[in-house]
This record gives sequence, C-alpha cells and structure tokens, in this order.
Amino acid sequence: MRAVKAVELGLAAGLVLTRTALRAATGGLVGPGSRGAPAVPVTRPRGESRTVIADDGVALHAEVQGDAGAPVTVVLCHGYALSAASWSFQTPDLVRHARVVLWDQRGHGRSQRGPAEHATVDQLGRDLRAVLEDTAPHGPVVLVGHSMGGMTIMALAEQYPELFGTRIAATALLATSAEPVLGDLGLPRHGMRAVHRLTPWALALLHRLTPLTGPVRELTGALVPRHAFASEVPPHVADFLVGLIGATPLDVLADFFPQFRVHDKVAALAALDRAECLVLAGADDVVTPPSHSEAIARAVPGAELVVLPDAGHAFPLEHPGQVNAHLVGLLRRHGRLRTA
Repeated sequence: MRAVKAVELGLAAGLVLTRTALRAATGGLVGPGSRGAPAVPVTRPRGESRTVIADDGVALHAEVQGDAGAPVTVVLCHGYALSAASWSFQTPDLVRHARVVLWDQRGHGRSQRGPAEHATVDQLGRDLRAVLEDTAPHGPVVLVGHSMGGMTIMALAEQYPELFGTRIAATALLATSAEPVLGDLGLPRHGMRAVHRLTPWALALLHRLTPLTGPVRELTGALVPRHAFASEVPPHVADFLVGLIGATPLDVLADFFPQFRVHDKVAALAALDRAECLVLAGADDVVTPPSHSEAIARAVPGAELVVLPDAGHAFPLEHPGQVNAHLVGLLRRHGRLRTA
C-alpha cells in the first residue's frame, strides 16, 4: 500500500510539472485558470450574516439560518483548510429541525486571519465562545465539529466546562481526535514526523513564491480526493472539496499545521459527558483513523460511537445522507429529553 501511494505521489507530481511546462510554453492556454471561491454543489438557504469580534479583535464571519423560534440552535464548526461552506450538504436538512449557525474559523472563508501566533486550537475555543455569545446567547445549543472543528469544541470544553450540560445540550464530533494527529498517509512514522516539521516552512515559502502556488494547487487537486474519500463520489463533489482547500491561503495552512502534532485535549473530554455526545468516524479515514474516535468514546462513557463504512476523512461530503440522519437523530433525541 505504501509503495502504491508513493507511486501515486510521483505520478501526480509528474503530471503537475508537465502541465506547468505546457502552460509556460503555450502562454497559459493549457490547464485550468486561477481558482476563485468554490462553487457550492447544492442549493442551500441563505441567512443573516454576522460579524463576531474575537477576544483579540479578529473579525469572524458567521451566518444564522432557520427559524428564530426553533427549540435548539446548532452551531457547525468546520475543519482545517475548509470553510462554513463545507456544511452545504447538511444545512438544508438541519434548518428543518433547528436554528443553524455556521461560521468561518479565523483565516478561513470570510474570517480575518489574525496574528500567526494566535493560530492555535485554544484560540479557536475562545473564538467559538465569542460566536456562541453573539449568535446564540439564549436557549440550548448543539455543537457539531468536523476534524479541526471538533478540536475547537474540545478547547471550549477545556476552557468553559460549565457550559456543557447547561447551555450546551449535545455535541457531535466528526472525524476528529483528542490526541496528536500524524495521519500516516502510507508513510512510515518517522517520515510523517519529518513531514510535520517541514510542511509549515514549505507552505510559508510557497506562499511567497507566487509562481509556484498554481502547481501546488494542482497537486492538491490530484491527491486530495484520493485521500479524503474512501468511495466513489461525483466529480463535482471532489471539485468542491478541492476548491474549498484551494481558497484557503497557504500562510493560514502554515500557521495552523503545527497544532496537530501537539494537540492534546484528552482531559477536556470529561466535560463532554455532561451532555449527550455523538462520535462519528470514517472506517477508512487515513487522517484521523477510527482509533481516535474510539479513544474519545472511551473517555466519554455516555457517547454514542458510529463508524461509517467506506468513509474517508471528508465523509460529510462523501456520505451526507448518513451524516444527516445521525445529526437529525441527535436533535430528535434531544427534543424527547427536553419534553420528558
């Protein structure tokens, strides 16, 4: 398997170099043009835009959708290199049952970047608190986090454990981890350590070398679908994911990347057991394997653990129907608990 992935990397790199050379030789006529904001592959409702000011002055973009009188507010926290748009497949179903808040984590989507030294999971936890205070100051809240978004929820739990079981009625953690994330991607462990050390430097360098950003984006386009999904997805879904990642500045990726090697929120998981907790994992996730979700479920005895078959790291896009069914089920169970 490792040999196959190494060959894939080599072929992808060769393809990128070939396309780059062709574009240079033809004055840019060969190959895709510059990528703007990704086209949303589904029609999703539009809501009220909000600007939330974080505790360090960074402006965060949020959007509120659905019935203001709904019995619960769902706050969706997206993953690394994505944006609130990554929930496009979930939002239409969720707004039928709840008021929905989407927000762009700092440096992503339409939110400001902020100082590089503030690109930490702990800061994201404080950002989430600011979003809650601005968009959902009253009533029960269900927090949903994918990948880095789940880490954001854990940071909030570490900083404000008293919110869980009171304001926060339930949480859903999707494809995430409470421990360091090294995701082997078919490489030996020492190889991944080297990748984690070198990647921030390489991303920062590439950000400064503008002519190289195009080839980097093309390499992303060649590799991301293969490692994000474990089953066949429509081409427009893969393109959508690549577009989301391509819209995230390389310097932002460089700022946050070191966080995953040192991430440790195991102690914070105790607070999650004060509220209902759903843990969803992809059976074939190579970034946060099911073992990470299993460890979370062991630390939160009341949690429900579901491992989705034939699912990679981006399973909210890969299997939206299954994900939506579990999230809506969580909301319905919460409704029964509140009326019991």
